[in-house]
Amino acid sequence: MRILIVHNHYGRYAQGGEENVMNAEVKLIQEHGHEVMKYERTNAEIYEDGSLVDKIRAFHDVAWSGKSYQEIKKVIHNFKPDIMHVHNYWLVLTPSIFAAAKDCGVKTVLTLHNYRLICPGGQFLKNGKVCELCLMGNPYRILYHRCYPGRSLLKSYLSLILYLNTKHRAFLTAVVDSYIALTNFGRLKFIEAGLPGEKIFVKPNFMRDPLETMPQIAPDGEGAFFAGRLSPEKGIATLLSAWNGLDYYLGVAGDGPLLAEMKRNAPSFAVFLEWQSHDEILRRLYESKFFIFPSEGYEGFPLSLLEAMSLGKAIIASDLGPRSEMIEDGVSGLLFEAGNANDLRAKAEILIRDPALRKKLGQAARKKYLALYTPETNYQILMNIYNRLIS
Repeated sequence: MRILIVHNHYGRYAQGGEENVMNAEVKLIQEHGHEVMKYERTNAEIYEDGSLVDKIRAFHDVAWSGKSYQEIKKVIHNFKPDIMHVHNYWLVLTPSIFAAAKDCGVKTVLTLHNYRLICPGGQFLKNGKVCELCLMGNPYRILYHRCYPGRSLLKSYLSLILYLNTKHRAFLTAVVDSYIALTNFGRLKFIEAGLPGEKIFVKPNFMRDPLETMPQIAPDGEGAFFAGRLSPEKGIATLLSAWNGLDYYLGVAGDGPLLAEMKRNAPSFAVFLEWQSHDEILRRLYESKFFIFPSEGYEGFPLSLLEAMSLGKAIIASDLGPRSEMIEDGVSGLLFEAGNANDLRAKAEILIRDPALRKKLGQAARKKYLALYTPETNYQILMNIYNRLIS
């Protein structure tokens, strides 16, 4: 099978969650003998390298770029793919690429890494908390609340224009053959907003088994561990509030806008490790006693949760969005009420004083990883989607 993978990077080919998922999928399907071509663009072409004219054109072409339409047609003509699989089209590529593929007779798949199709801000967040006001209501709220990540008024405006000019998803529905939602929770949200359910398939993220390069099942090591961006929606303030009065090590890995404030007000047993490489985060997670995921947003499919599961770690996570699909409360982890520091502290105290429970939860989490989130299982799901389209 010949597969064209398309991705629009948000920055200068930064390695984030979407990029990691895309590259992992590319490697996986290549290992199974398929021919893959990647076509990548970056918004740095506009924000960093573009002239004033380029920026004005980006405003004008946010929902349809004739240039991208022609470029994708040319790529398709030269490569002759069976499938065009898109991971992101915002901002340079625009939805016009799907029309180009349709006009060339090529089937298309769009992975829904975020909620941009049904929420202009892309995350169902307002001021760091879950918000669904735009789901069936007035999307102009994004300008008042500046819901785009980073609270950028310009990007909020561009997101709104893209949302409106694609006629609330009606345009994409006509030119996208299949969507991939990362969880059943996500699939149901997209259906609730009007996407056709028969076009939406669920395929979670996956990861290669990190224990293949480690000597044994992860040890019951040092303290609790958090890794993530230090921003309001990630729940870091709730986590540190929960840790007040706990005489127990908490490693905090990550950077972000709240770093300085959190360091000033942190309890004494919270140790800020700041930015760490992915390998170092895995090592520290491997050596921890349990992992905490306090996010106060829905999220898509958190890779950090998957990493903890694969390493056989007990997990405490906020009960929002798809977390209950990944973690069965009391079986493969513990869930707490999002934003509730007292509930989080109570769950942490349970794991602190009960090593047998930590081990039991960690073993169940790893068992679920091996059953559902390995490369081979993921490959079969992806091929079923591709083959269904082609046949």
